[in-house]
Amino acid sequence: MNEKRKVAVSIFAIAAAYGFSITGLMPVLGLISVSYTQISTSIIQLMQTLPYALIIVGALVIGFLTTRFSKKYIAIAGLLIIGICGVAPFFIADFYVLFVSRLLIGFGFGITGPLNTAIISEFFEPEKRAGYMGLHVVGMGIGTIVGNMIGGILAGSGLRYFYLVYLLSFLCAVVVWFMLPMTPPASTKKVSDMKLTRMVYELCAISFIFTLFISAYGVNISMYITQNLTNNTSASGLATAVNALVATATGLVFSRILTKLKKATLPFAVFAAGTGYFVVMFVPGMAGILIASALCGIAPSCFNAMTGYLISVSVDKDAVAKASGVFSIVGSIGGLIAPVVLSGLAAVFGGNTPGNQFIAAMGGMLIFGIVISIYIGSRKIED
Repeated sequence: MNEKRKVAVSIFAIAAAYGFSITGLMPVLGLISVSYTQISTSIIQLMQTLPYALIIVGALVIGFLTTRFSKKYIAIAGLLIIGICGVAPFFIADFYVLFVSRLLIGFGFGITGPLNTAIISEFFEPEKRAGYMGLHVVGMGIGTIVGNMIGGILAGSGLRYFYLVYLLSFLCAVVVWFMLPMTPPASTKKVSDMKLTRMVYELCAISFIFTLFISAYGVNISMYITQNLTNNTSASGLATAVNALVATATGLVFSRILTKLKKATLPFAVFAAGTGYFVVMFVPGMAGILIASALCGIAPSCFNAMTGYLISVSVDKDAVAKASGVFSIVGSIGGLIAPVVLSGLAAVFGGNTPGNQFIAAMGGMLIFGIVISIYIGSRKIED
């Protein structure tokens, strides 16, 4: 196997483990709320986005880490953290252990998340990067599908068995160990010398708002199904599997989507999510759930691939990890505060329920889509 193929396999493995950040506790949030009845709904919802707290920390130090260590070692360390923290609640079935492990796992996601963009920039020329960013999205989708499906099956034997799905992170670490070529630390030794562009900061602001509203799907879909349709975990597993499957398919054809839509790719992603929230509220039964899940799979897939590509071509190679880290930080802040913001917005519609949060997110995404459309019409966002 030649070097580029080995790098591609490594990109896929890292992305697959990072896909667990999307899975999180999504398939079992309903079960957690039943198992820990003394814990408020807001806290249960927070469990899905809690890792964002340390994702911010991991993303903050990724630029520094690349000046001291090979990207290979950083990736393996992140994958091991994900595996250890993900599996920990299996051994100690206590809510506070779950809380702490969900917090700490964020650091693993925080240092692995920005790495693929940096790895792609290091090994591939700019005209090939869109395709490999699509591969990154495919890997995330596969990881999310596996996490949802296998996790859902394991949860059928009891909530604690769900956490065993995170053992797959150790397998990803082994793949990276054998496949990713060893490269030296970044030649730019001072993080302050890694210059960012206006484009990076603009994309950060866009990511903050997008992540704020796209989080509504992850923190609410399982509870919405449990409260309004059925408490059978297979229904939630099916919805999240469709979400991840469509996201994966979108990643496979992302280079074609980019060729067709060009700078309209970002507003397309935003409007897809807004339409998804509309469907879940106004199309009854599982049909609405599955259509919405598909649309909310297309949205982040296009968004993440497009923004990753734009970052990779807007800064110097050594600064890509730092730029991706800053981008991840701002987006993570949006995800971290999403439950609080969405709860407040939902109160306007009569109370903090999953349905009202979907309504709030629908309005937010549709307004944001209009703003983004005006923004990209005023400048060439690809430059």
